[in-house]
Amino acid sequence: MCFHLILLHFSKEPDASHLVNGSWVLIAGDSQARLFTLSLLNLLLGSEPQRMDFVKTALFKRHSNYSISVDEIGMKLDFVWAPYVLNLTHLLTDFKTKKKYPNVMVMGAGLWHMLHVSNPSDYELVLQTLKSSLVSLFPFSTDIANAYGIAEVVVMLVTTALVTLVMERGWLPLVFATFFLTVMYIWHYGNVLKYQSEVREKISMDFMIKLGSKLGTVRVLGTF
Repeated sequence: MCFHLILLHFSKEPDASHLVNGSWVLIAGDSQARLFTLSLLNLLLGSEPQRMDFVKTALFKRHSNYSISVDEIGMKLDFVWAPYVLNLTHLLTDFKTKKKYPNVMVMGAGLWHMLHVSNPSDYELVLQTLKSSLVSLFPFSTDIANAYGIAEVVVMLVTTALVTLVMERGWLPLVFATFFLTVMYIWHYGNVLKYQSEVREKISMDFMIKLGSKLGTVRVLGTF
Protein backbone atom coordinates (compact mmCIF):
# COMPACT_ATOMS: atom_id res chain seq x y z
CA MET A 1 0.00 0.00 0.00
CA CYS A 2 2.86 2.40 0.79
CA PHE A 3 4.21 1.97 -2.75
CA HIS A 4 0.81 2.87 -4.22
CA LEU A 5 0.57 5.96 -2.01
CA ILE A 6 4.01 7.11 -3.12
CA LEU A 7 3.08 6.66 -6.78
CA LEU A 8 0.16 9.03 -6.28
CA HIS A 9 2.73 11.83 -6.14
CA PHE A 10 4.18 10.72 -9.49
CA SER A 11 0.96 10.85 -11.47
CA LYS A 12 2.50 12.34 -14.61
CA GLU A 13 5.90 12.25 -16.28
CA PRO A 14 6.69 15.99 -15.73
CA ASP A 15 5.82 15.62 -12.04
CA ALA A 16 8.10 12.62 -11.59
CA SER A 17 10.95 14.23 -13.53
CA HIS A 18 10.70 17.38 -11.43
CA LEU A 19 10.65 15.55 -8.11
CA VAL A 20 13.65 13.31 -8.77
CA ASN A 21 15.65 15.78 -10.86
CA GLY A 22 19.35 15.51 -10.00
CA SER A 23 18.72 12.94 -7.27
CA TRP A 24 20.12 9.60 -6.24
CA VAL A 25 17.10 7.36 -5.76
CA LEU A 26 17.49 4.09 -3.88
CA ILE A 27 14.72 1.48 -3.85
CA ALA A 28 15.31 -1.58 -1.69
CA GLY A 29 13.08 -4.52 -0.95
CA ASP A 30 11.40 -7.56 -2.43
CA SER A 31 9.39 -8.15 -5.61
CA GLN A 32 6.90 -5.43 -4.71
CA ALA A 33 9.73 -2.92 -4.53
CA ARG A 34 10.95 -4.16 -7.91
CA LEU A 35 7.50 -3.50 -9.40
CA PHE A 36 7.54 -0.04 -7.87
CA THR A 37 10.89 0.58 -9.56
CA LEU A 38 9.42 -0.46 -12.89
CA SER A 39 6.42 1.85 -12.42
CA LEU A 40 8.63 4.82 -11.60
CA LEU A 41 10.90 4.21 -14.58
CA ASN A 42 7.87 3.80 -16.80
CA LEU A 43 6.77 7.29 -15.79
CA LEU A 44 10.20 8.69 -16.57
CA LEU A 45 10.95 6.71 -19.73
CA GLY A 46 7.50 5.78 -20.99
CA SER A 47 8.05 7.79 -24.15
CA GLU A 48 10.97 5.48 -25.07
CA PRO A 49 9.48 1.99 -25.59
CA GLN A 50 12.74 0.37 -26.74
CA ARG A 51 14.61 1.62 -23.70
CA MET A 52 11.84 0.40 -21.40
CA ASP A 53 12.06 -3.08 -22.96
CA PHE A 54 15.74 -3.17 -22.09
CA VAL A 55 14.97 -1.94 -18.56
CA LYS A 56 12.41 -4.71 -17.99
CA THR A 57 14.84 -7.39 -19.14
CA ALA A 58 17.64 -6.17 -16.89
CA LEU A 59 15.47 -5.28 -13.89
CA PHE A 60 13.68 -8.61 -13.60
CA LYS A 61 16.73 -10.83 -13.40
CA ARG A 62 16.07 -13.22 -10.53
CA HIS A 63 17.27 -12.01 -7.11
CA SER A 64 19.57 -9.33 -8.50
CA ASN A 65 20.33 -5.64 -8.06
CA TYR A 66 19.85 -3.06 -10.78
CA SER A 67 21.21 0.41 -11.54
CA ILE A 68 20.35 2.97 -14.17
CA SER A 69 21.20 6.60 -14.89
CA VAL A 70 18.73 8.95 -16.55
CA ASP A 71 21.06 11.60 -17.92
CA GLU A 72 18.22 13.78 -19.20
CA ILE A 73 17.30 14.74 -15.64
CA GLY A 74 20.56 13.85 -13.90
CA MET A 75 19.00 11.05 -11.86
CA LYS A 76 20.64 7.86 -10.70
CA LEU A 77 18.42 4.98 -9.58
CA ASP A 78 19.57 1.89 -7.71
CA PHE A 79 17.41 -1.10 -6.92
CA VAL A 80 18.77 -3.33 -4.16
CA TRP A 81 17.36 -6.82 -3.72
CA ALA A 82 16.60 -6.98 0.02
CA PRO A 83 13.73 -9.42 0.62
CA TYR A 84 14.12 -9.55 4.41
CA VAL A 85 13.90 -6.70 6.90
CA LEU A 86 17.33 -7.69 8.18
CA ASN A 87 18.74 -7.00 4.70
CA LEU A 88 17.37 -3.47 4.91
CA THR A 89 18.97 -3.00 8.31
CA HIS A 90 22.38 -4.06 6.95
CA LEU A 91 21.91 -1.65 4.05
CA LEU A 92 21.23 1.26 6.40
CA THR A 93 24.24 0.31 8.50
CA ASP A 94 26.44 0.46 5.40
CA PHE A 95 25.13 3.93 4.58
CA LYS A 96 25.91 5.11 8.09
CA THR A 97 29.42 3.65 7.95
CA LYS A 98 30.22 5.21 4.58
CA LYS A 99 28.41 8.47 5.48
CA LYS A 100 26.94 8.58 2.00
CA TYR A 101 23.17 8.67 1.74
CA PRO A 102 20.70 8.72 -1.19
CA ASN A 103 18.46 11.72 -1.72
CA VAL A 104 15.35 9.54 -1.99
CA MET A 105 15.04 6.17 -0.29
CA VAL A 106 12.11 3.78 -0.68
CA MET A 107 12.12 0.52 1.26
CA GLY A 108 9.63 -2.31 1.47
CA ALA A 109 9.79 -5.85 2.82
CA GLY A 110 7.56 -8.36 4.55
CA LEU A 111 6.40 -10.76 1.86
CA TRP A 112 9.32 -13.14 2.36
CA HIS A 113 8.91 -13.06 6.13
CA MET A 114 5.28 -14.04 5.68
CA LEU A 115 6.27 -16.93 3.38
CA HIS A 116 9.38 -18.25 5.10
CA VAL A 117 9.34 -17.03 8.72
CA SER A 118 6.59 -17.96 11.17
CA ASN A 119 7.95 -16.38 14.35
CA PRO A 120 6.11 -13.10 15.16
CA SER A 121 8.52 -12.25 17.97
CA ASP A 122 11.47 -12.50 15.61
CA TYR A 123 9.72 -10.28 13.08
CA GLU A 124 8.97 -7.69 15.77
CA LEU A 125 12.62 -7.71 16.83
CA VAL A 126 13.96 -7.12 13.33
CA LEU A 127 11.44 -4.31 12.82
CA GLN A 128 12.66 -2.61 15.98
CA THR A 129 16.24 -2.97 14.79
CA LEU A 130 15.33 -1.48 11.42
CA LYS A 131 13.60 1.44 13.13
CA SER A 132 16.66 2.16 15.28
CA SER A 133 18.96 2.04 12.26
CA LEU A 134 16.69 4.32 10.26
CA VAL A 135 16.31 6.92 13.02
CA SER A 136 20.07 6.99 13.59
CA LEU A 137 20.58 8.15 9.99
CA PHE A 138 18.93 11.49 10.66
CA PRO A 139 21.37 14.07 12.01
CA PHE A 140 18.52 15.85 13.82
CA SER A 141 17.21 12.76 15.63
CA THR A 142 18.51 14.13 18.94
CA ASP A 143 16.69 17.42 18.37
CA ILE A 144 13.48 15.52 17.65
CA ALA A 145 13.83 13.59 20.90
CA ASN A 146 14.49 16.80 22.86
CA ALA A 147 11.51 18.56 21.27
CA TYR A 148 9.27 15.59 22.06
CA GLY A 149 10.40 15.64 25.69
CA ILE A 150 9.77 19.39 25.99
CA ALA A 151 6.30 18.98 24.47
CA GLU A 152 5.47 16.24 26.97
CA VAL A 153 6.58 18.43 29.89
CA VAL A 154 4.52 21.39 28.62
CA VAL A 155 1.42 19.19 28.27
CA MET A 156 1.86 17.91 31.81
CA LEU A 157 2.26 21.45 33.19
CA VAL A 158 -0.81 22.77 31.36
CA THR A 159 -2.91 19.79 32.45
CA THR A 160 -1.82 20.21 36.06
CA ALA A 161 -2.58 23.96 35.99
CA LEU A 162 -6.06 23.44 34.53
CA VAL A 163 -6.93 20.74 37.05
CA THR A 164 -5.74 22.99 39.89
CA LEU A 165 -7.83 25.92 38.64
CA VAL A 166 -10.96 23.79 38.33
CA MET A 167 -10.52 22.49 41.85
CA GLU A 168 -10.22 26.11 43.10
CA ARG A 169 -13.35 27.41 41.30
CA GLY A 170 -11.30 28.32 38.26
CA TRP A 171 -14.21 27.08 36.15
CA LEU A 172 -16.25 30.25 36.82
CA PRO A 173 -14.52 32.30 34.05
CA LEU A 174 -15.24 29.45 31.66
CA VAL A 175 -18.93 29.56 32.56
CA PHE A 176 -19.12 33.34 32.04
CA ALA A 177 -17.24 33.09 28.74
CA THR A 178 -19.61 30.38 27.54
CA PHE A 179 -22.65 32.47 28.53
CA PHE A 180 -21.46 35.58 26.67
CA LEU A 181 -20.46 33.50 23.66
CA THR A 182 -23.97 32.03 23.52
CA VAL A 183 -25.58 35.48 23.75
CA MET A 184 -23.34 36.85 20.98
CA TYR A 185 -24.09 33.86 18.76
CA ILE A 186 -27.87 34.26 19.22
CA TRP A 187 -27.59 38.01 18.51
CA HIS A 188 -25.61 37.38 15.34
CA TYR A 189 -28.00 34.65 14.21
CA GLY A 190 -30.97 36.98 14.73
CA ASN A 191 -29.32 39.74 12.66
CA VAL A 192 -28.66 37.29 9.85
CA LEU A 193 -32.31 36.16 9.84
CA LYS A 194 -33.47 39.78 9.85
CA TYR A 195 -31.25 40.67 6.89
CA GLN A 196 -32.38 37.62 4.92
CA SER A 197 -36.02 38.48 5.60
CA GLU A 198 -35.52 42.08 4.40
CA VAL A 199 -33.81 40.92 1.23
CA ARG A 200 -36.52 38.37 0.55
CA GLU A 201 -39.37 40.87 1.03
CA LYS A 202 -37.70 43.81 -0.71
CA ILE A 203 -39.74 45.29 -3.58
CA SER A 204 -37.74 45.58 -6.77
CA MET A 205 -37.42 48.84 -8.72
CA ASP A 206 -38.87 47.22 -11.85
CA PHE A 207 -41.98 46.30 -9.93
CA MET A 208 -42.34 49.89 -8.64
CA ILE A 209 -42.04 51.32 -12.18
CA LYS A 210 -44.62 48.93 -13.52
CA LEU A 211 -46.91 49.68 -10.60
CA GLY A 212 -46.59 53.47 -11.13
CA SER A 213 -47.46 53.28 -14.81
CA LYS A 214 -50.66 51.42 -14.01
CA LEU A 215 -51.78 53.94 -11.37
CA GLY A 216 -51.92 56.84 -13.87
CA THR A 217 -49.16 58.86 -12.21
CA VAL A 218 -47.70 61.70 -14.26
CA ARG A 219 -44.13 62.89 -13.89
CA VAL A 220 -43.92 66.68 -13.41
CA LEU A 221 -41.41 68.37 -15.69
CA GLY A 222 -38.33 69.72 -14.02
CA THR A 223 -38.47 67.21 -11.19
CA PHE A 224 -36.42 64.14 -10.57
